[in-house]
Amino acid sequence: MASTDQTPDLGHGLVLVRGGAAASARWVRRGLAAVRVVPLAGWTGVCLAEQRAHSAPPYDIGLEILAARRVPGRHRPTVGLFVIDGCAVVTVQPRGWRLEQRWLVWEPGSGVRRTPDLPVLPAGLVVDVAGARSRTSPSEVTDHFGDTRGEPVDVLVGLMRLLGLPGEDLLRQGPDESHERVDPSPRSVAAFDALVAEEDAHRWEMER
Repeated sequence: MASTDQTPDLGHGLVLVRGGAAASARWVRRGLAAVRVVPLAGWTGVCLAEQRAHSAPPYDIGLEILAARRVPGRHRPTVGLFVIDGCAVVTVQPRGWRLEQRWLVWEPGSGVRRTPDLPVLPAGLVVDVAGARSRTSPSEVTDHFGDTRGEPVDVLVGLMRLLGLPGEDLLRQGPDESHERVDPSPRSVAAFDALVAEEDAHRWEMER
């Protein structure tokens, strides 16, 4: 059952990170959005608790903030699954010293979209990060996203089933109130807003 603060307006979004729920709670507290942290088999699920992030507009769209959040090395690899602007979005941050995020965007009726501004997510990397080589081949993932039919959330759930990833109900319905809610640190939010304001002021000066 969805929680009282998990309304349809929150959309569908789930980040699967390595590491325990307690350690993940400490990490998400340094972010910008209120979330719920859910222990899963081999992973910790992170879902929105509120539609809007605590940062100032226009950088307050919860799903976009959660999708773009960089994850520390000790919590990687990660897999993110989102429905954003009517598209299925998959993100992966692999293990390793280099902080790198890869993206796959699937649009109903069109299939996988080119995203020149975002590093492309290869099918093989999805399989490896999920630890699914024994059950799924990269070509199966490619074929899955080659089908242009269906709803974005169903496409994401289909990928989770292919890879054996937990959290299907969380992606569809969101967490309930039994799962720990973590609100962002006011200091983290204030620091982000100050940085954005400084960059905007600099840009305005350069364009005068």
